[in-house]
This record gives sequence, C-alpha cells and structure tokens, in this order.
Amino acid sequence: MFAHGRLKARSGSKAYRRAPEFRVRALEIAVDGAAVRCNTDDLVEDAERGLARKEFFFVYQPKLRLQTGLLSGFESLIRWQHPERGVLMPAAFIDLVEDSHLTGRFTDYVVEESARVLAGWAALGYDELSLSVNLPAHEVTRPGMARRLALVLDSYAVRAANFQIELTESIDPGPIEALAAAVSSIRDLGASVAIDDFGSGCWSLTKLHGLAVDTLKLDRSFMRDVHESAESRAMVEALVELGSRLKKNVVVEGVETRAQFEWLREMMQIDCQGYYISEPVREEQVDRLIERCGIPG
Repeated sequence: MFAHGRLKARSGSKAYRRAPEFRVRALEIAVDGAAVRCNTDDLVEDAERGLARKEFFFVYQPKLRLQTGLLSGFESLIRWQHPERGVLMPAAFIDLVEDSHLTGRFTDYVVEESARVLAGWAALGYDELSLSVNLPAHEVTRPGMARRLALVLDSYAVRAANFQIELTESIDPGPIEALAAAVSSIRDLGASVAIDDFGSGCWSLTKLHGLAVDTLKLDRSFMRDVHESAESRAMVEALVELGSRLKKNVVVEGVETRAQFEWLREMMQIDCQGYYISEPVREEQVDRLIERCGIPG
C-alpha cells in the first residue's frame, strides 16, 4: 500500500495486504538486522500514536526517461521512525495497517503529503515532475476517494496531471467493475493511474483489459536475470511492446546494474527505476538528484 506512497516492503520494494483470515496475532520484524517478535495489536497501537506524532516519513525514488535521459518523476515510499526500534521498513507494518482501522487515515496522510511535496516542487520550478503513491484497490474504491483527492490537490494548487496512483494488489481486488469506475473517476480529475508489479500477482491481461490505466510498471523480478536468461529478455521485450501497442506508458523497475540499464536503452520509449539510477532519497536530497540528472525544461 501507500508508498509507495504505497507502503513498500524492500528498501523500495512491495508489501502487500494479507487477506483478513490470515491475520496473525504476533509477528517478527527486522530491527537493526535482528528479528524482534511483536504483538500485532501493540504494533497497530504504536502506528496510531506514530501517525499522530508524525513519526512516518517518506523517501523518494526517481524514474528516468530513457528517451531523454532526464528525470520524469518520483515514487513516494513510506518509512517509520519508531522511537524504540529505529527506522522500520514497510514490511514491518504495512500488512497490519492495511488490515486495521488505520488504513483510511494512512491513505489520507499519504495523499496530503504528496500534494504538499508537489506544491513545493512547483514553487521551485519543477512543474513537469510527477509523483506517484501506492494504494491497494480497496482504498481506491473507497466511497468519495476521487472527491477527497480533488479537494486535497486543489487546496495545494497542485496540477492533477502531476499526481499518479499506483494500484498495488497481490490478492484479487474484487469486482473489476467497481475498480474500473474508481479508476475512471480519478482519471477524470486529470490524475493518472498505473498498475504496479504488472506481470505478477493478480494483474492478469483480463484485468488490464477492464481497467483504463495510463501506465504499466513491470515487476522488478523480470530484470533480475535478463543477462543470463533469454526467456527473461523476451518477457521484458514482449511486455514493453504490449504496453506500447496499448498506448500505455511503461516503467521498468529493478534496474540495478549498468548492464541492465544499457540493455534497456535499446528500447527507448520507457521509464526505468532502480538503484542504478538512484536509491530512494529524502525530500531535501531531491534537488541534488535533479542537478545531476536534469528534468524537462
């Protein structure tokens, strides 16, 4: 959920909502490399207090447009500065948040923070940069979501075209008609919608056909062995071609090496994202990245 925006599990990677019937009462989280066992109810209470105390913060991972070599936007990734356990990655808390009464409050917080950041960028002249947040289907289909989004963007005088929601889901999102209607309402505002981790999880071609999204983000696993596997290379090429023929923007995640980057440059009409471009950075470090990579003028 919320990284990005959606709450992501790796130091940039995905975390997914667990079906309620699989909710556990205790879990282990990684703290400074060690596994610490926590009661889930206590962690939810901690998260509620943390939200009130502004312990949650965001880092931003850039997307690079291969055709121009310039930054096209950023993805927002949430972190938790826990007062006792240090900085927690989304894998430590995202499932619990999404299955709790806090899910709507976190969504509102993610959207508000993203609008604030976009307004700050616009004031600095970064008018062409987009910012994406990550939300699961059950939040996108929450009644009044599009109206609340419009109010927040208007309150910060932010162009809706600079805001994107990435749909994240590892379980079936339910009736596609409800999700399609919600996506349509969001796009009617001028905001865009992406399918995250396309090619994995529950995102089938049938669901793609039923959703009028703007962008496909290919699951990072496809890039893992592109130089060892002809099948992986063919899969990436086929998915990029599919996106192009459907007139979707395509983002390839998981670009971690120069060799991967150089291979992707042959395709051109895509954005790429990964640690080879940059690790996620704090808000105050975005300027330095823009100086290094450039943005559309």
